[in-house]
Amino acid sequence: MDEISSMLDYLGIKSTEELFSDIPLSVRKKEIGIGSPLDEHLVLERARKYASLNSTEMLNFLGNGIYDRVIPEAVNYIISKSEFLDSYTPYQPEVSQGMLQSIFEYQSLISDLFKMDFTNASMYDGYSALGEAARMAYRINGKNKILIPESTYDSKLSVLKNYVWGLSMKIEKYKMNEEGKIDIDDLQSRIDGDTSAVVVENPNGYGVIDENVFRISEIKKESLLISYVDPISLGVLKPPGEYGSDIAIAEGQQLGIPMNFGGPLLGIMSFKADYVRKSPGRLIGESVDADGKRAFVMTLQTREQHIRRAKATSNICSNQALLTLAAGSYLSILGSSGLKKVALLTIKHSKNLAESLGNIGIEKVFDSISFSDTLFRIDKNVMLDLAKKGILGGIKLTSLIKDSKYSSGTFFTATEKTDNEKIKALVNALEVIM
Repeated sequence: MDEISSMLDYLGIKSTEELFSDIPLSVRKKEIGIGSPLDEHLVLERARKYASLNSTEMLNFLGNGIYDRVIPEAVNYIISKSEFLDSYTPYQPEVSQGMLQSIFEYQSLISDLFKMDFTNASMYDGYSALGEAARMAYRINGKNKILIPESTYDSKLSVLKNYVWGLSMKIEKYKMNEEGKIDIDDLQSRIDGDTSAVVVENPNGYGVIDENVFRISEIKKESLLISYVDPISLGVLKPPGEYGSDIAIAEGQQLGIPMNFGGPLLGIMSFKADYVRKSPGRLIGESVDADGKRAFVMTLQTREQHIRRAKATSNICSNQALLTLAAGSYLSILGSSGLKKVALLTIKHSKNLAESLGNIGIEKVFDSISFSDTLFRIDKNVMLDLAKKGILGGIKLTSLIKDSKYSSGTFFTATEKTDNEKIKALVNALEVIM
């Protein structure tokens, strides 16, 4: 009897087909096309061949959530230390003091930057942080309507829908005005007794710096204010804690985390002290040990592994420890003056980009100040033509918001790295393509 027959006999079945009978035929693959087995040398040789097909020298004008920013070498040095790099999550906090302290420092830095009371350290990315914020709002007030801006990207909306689906929460969009900012009258008309939270973005999905977010606390009535912000922009813009935000969230990739084909990312979530026991994830606190020495402890951890499942506030169960260390290191190295410089350079380069494209007849959609992402009137899909010239960019708005009324809108993005030479190369390429 051969091995397969022996195994089938042991399992009491007649064929391997019967073994997989529970898997529908529509999702089965007969082969996965990875070829025959290779030795170590040939695997490495083939991997190098495929890697050489990647172009790493292209000019980058992509953004809309993930950005190409300067990362001080010290950040990479710190997170590469083996005691941090290979640590997973501090399940034994008493022997993980260094890891716990790094998370504590991150929480303190973000809380200071956002001007919020508490920050947790367990969100996967900005989008899932939005979903968790919506669920947290429901736990706080028990209401079931979430208001979001019409400039919210479809992918972000999809994540939010999945997070609140089990709670039967209703998601409703409110309008933006002709300046690409919140239509205060429309939003105000939608806030009622069932509204759990109002979500605002600054800069918003159109890339516009929206000072109307500062007015929402005056009209939100009994609902909560959830602010989705760009952490780099807080080098110059008013932080969410100073305009009445109850929960503030962000994507933290820009804080010392390189672009890696879309991930890993870092979800940032801060909130008022009143809501700390309704928050997901975990918090690290400062205390003293039995000898009175400074020590760090897991203060709150509201997931099902630590408390009764019915009491758990979230199924978030990983710890973005290495990424919080990168973010904390980045903010510590730059300091407030460095972050302000990065933010101001970003705005300056966005302005230069808009003026340069304007000189060849490509106008902005909104006559407002952009931060990193600027929306231009370009009917043609230019992304492939630009890629042939070594330039990444030109994201159509309709690829982010399918039913947008700005169907001719195309994004180009600037950061502190987008100098005049790069902008000139883009302008020259667009002059030929257009």
